[in-house]
Amino acid sequence: YKLASDSIAVKRGNDNGGQNCGNLIIEQRKSLGKGGFCWDAAFCLGEFVIQKESEWNPDYYNYYSNLDDATASTAKKTNVLELGAGTGLCGLMIAKATNSHVLLTDLPELLNLMESNVVRNYCHPRDSPLFKNEKVEELRDDLITTSSENAKGTASAHVLRWGTPDDYTIAPSNDVIIGADIVASLYDPIALAQTLYDLSGPTTKIYISSKSRLDRPHELFWEEMERLFHRVEKVFNI
Repeated sequence: YKLASDSIAVKRGNDNGGQNCGNLIIEQRKSLGKGGFCWDAAFCLGEFVIQKESEWNPDYYNYYSNLDDATASTAKKTNVLELGAGTGLCGLMIAKATNSHVLLTDLPELLNLMESNVVRNYCHPRDSPLFKNEKVEELRDDLITTSSENAKGTASAHVLRWGTPDDYTIAPSNDVIIGADIVASLYDPIALAQTLYDLSGPTTKIYISSKSRLDRPHELFWEEMERLFHRVEKVFNI
């Protein structure tokens, strides 16, 4: 899923029942480095979490999903926090296909890209700054929007730096935390595990995708996760 620099990736979205949720259009920016690209880990995690909605969103999945669209739209949205979102591919896939509000987070230098992709997919074209030649930064407080297409969820973007508790106030209650290959360049495995712990509650489910790595930092990360959390399960070849 890595494309040429500053290109657009387009994916047709479907929910767990095969319903069309509209196109997902993602901009990439080479100038931002690894965080500015779409990667396989994000796509794989998005597909996996969508397929597992019955586990992390059981009330909606077991009751509202069988009702008409008007009734289903009144259901409370599950809060999903994405760490290291980059382009926002994974989180926006989930927001398109599930009854959730997804908060995309990453470092300050990636905020504009995340916001641009939120606006591109979750604002009606007539309301979008991309169609008015306005600056996305000026609409930062208005980025929690509903899609004009068939999306089931909503999305927004914000800065969240790992190991910076002051940033955690933007996500005080998280039902689900996701991270696509956030362990790829792991320089402080203990801090990352602690961040996941600090942002989670007693019933939070955490989904992380990554390539299998056997170096010591990644071993430390999983050891710390097993120390902090009641249950840690590894799923291979999804």
